[in-house]
Amino acid sequence: MQATGAKPAQPASSPAPAAASAPCPRSAAIPAIPTGRAMWIMMIMMLASNLLASFNQSLMNIALDQVATDFHVSLSVANWMVLGFTVVAATVITMAASLLKRFGVRKVMMFGYAASLIGSLLGFFAMNFPMMLVARLVQALTVGLFFPVVTSVILTISPAGKKGTMLAINSGVIGVGLAFAPMLAGLMLTYFGLKSLFLIPAVLSVGLLGLGFFFLHDIYPREDRAIDVLSVALSFVGLGAVIYGLNEVSRNPLPSALVMVAGAAAVALFAWRQFHIKTPLLNLTPFKHPRFVCGEVLMMLGYMGSIFMSLLLPLYLEGTVGYSAFVAGCLLALPILCYAGSCFVGGRIEDKHGIWPLVPAGFLLLLVGFIGVEFTSSAVLVVAMMVCAAMAYVGVGLVFPTLKAADLEVLPKEIYAHGAAIHSTLVQIAGSIGSALFVGVMSADVDGLMAAGATKAQAYAAGFSHTLYIDLGILAVAFVVSVIFARIMRKKRTGK
Repeated sequence: MQATGAKPAQPASSPAPAAASAPCPRSAAIPAIPTGRAMWIMMIMMLASNLLASFNQSLMNIALDQVATDFHVSLSVANWMVLGFTVVAATVITMAASLLKRFGVRKVMMFGYAASLIGSLLGFFAMNFPMMLVARLVQALTVGLFFPVVTSVILTISPAGKKGTMLAINSGVIGVGLAFAPMLAGLMLTYFGLKSLFLIPAVLSVGLLGLGFFFLHDIYPREDRAIDVLSVALSFVGLGAVIYGLNEVSRNPLPSALVMVAGAAAVALFAWRQFHIKTPLLNLTPFKHPRFVCGEVLMMLGYMGSIFMSLLLPLYLEGTVGYSAFVAGCLLALPILCYAGSCFVGGRIEDKHGIWPLVPAGFLLLLVGFIGVEFTSSAVLVVAMMVCAAMAYVGVGLVFPTLKAADLEVLPKEIYAHGAAIHSTLVQIAGSIGSALFVGVMSADVDGLMAAGATKAQAYAAGFSHTLYIDLGILAVAFVVSVIFARIMRKKRTGK
């Protein structure tokens, strides 16, 4: 096998964000797609980059209780460490395709590594809540760039017939990051304090920044492409307003509802504008394909289930049971590793047989696992609760990457990149909605119950149970819809 090899890029049919329909004005040469060992090295770099991004994204999941305690704020305020992060990430994702067209893979990825490093250093030296929040917003730039760019690069350089498998491996790698982040973050948090959490992504960023100089290559044609500033503003303000309203709706229903309506109007205006400007920030053409839309809605519902577990389970283990952040992180590691394993299995099955009955089975596992979590959490049976959580995580692993691959496959190749960008944006939106809804409701319950004289453990247990019932209702609807959708997709695939 040769150390390097390349074949000419095919911009007309490539699923890359940088594919152009007109000759590239910046360079006469069309970049080459690496093959052989060079391709696999770049693939490993992409997977490692998403490992960093997933660690950045989940860094504070185990630490919300500590943030609230250290900075003397409510859980809903502490939750902006997660919410602010996801709003910025979702906004940047809408810009990723345009940035990639203008600057290429190498510069975009290197900027992402630098943003992760700068944000991590800001967090380590933060003196108060606003400073640490700013650090999280800088880190979010990395996730907003990496998730769509890495997906598009994997789709472009994967060997024929292996796209679904490689996307599943990518989801599995993210799952590994999500599994070890709570454990490592819990260890640092318990023994070295809140700010020490930022040392881990700082070290990873330095390593990838150094390796990027040698192993990252531009693989797409470049073009001067304007970025519509008004679209960026509408996206950021709209998403921020919707998420703020959801986070506060349990405390101040009417004002929060009005803020959400205003945010939804801004998002609608953003969508309208994308169809009426020459260079849209986010090409929404994939939404003209009903199967893509239905699959993405199901993906968002399934992802909200994983958000519940990654944010609310640590709060229960720390606030109700009284475990340290390290112990809580260790308990969560095995269930999340089950997610990583099921991602790979689901990808292999989807490549060969499609999404029936894989996706409905995943939602059923999610639903049954959550019902088990409700019964075991009420009785404070921690080990049994983790077993049920593992079952639910397996369900997420079967649903999430499988739907991602299936949704992109229904699109014409020339709009793969736009579908990938939309998918990554919707993942962040689903995470924001889930986080704002679940943590917002639990925070309101905890504050109200503790003001009425309940202990912290009692308040956290009641809030956890309340939010769990909300998620069970969402998942029940998702399961029914998934059965109908998967059967339709099966008929399209087999003709029967």
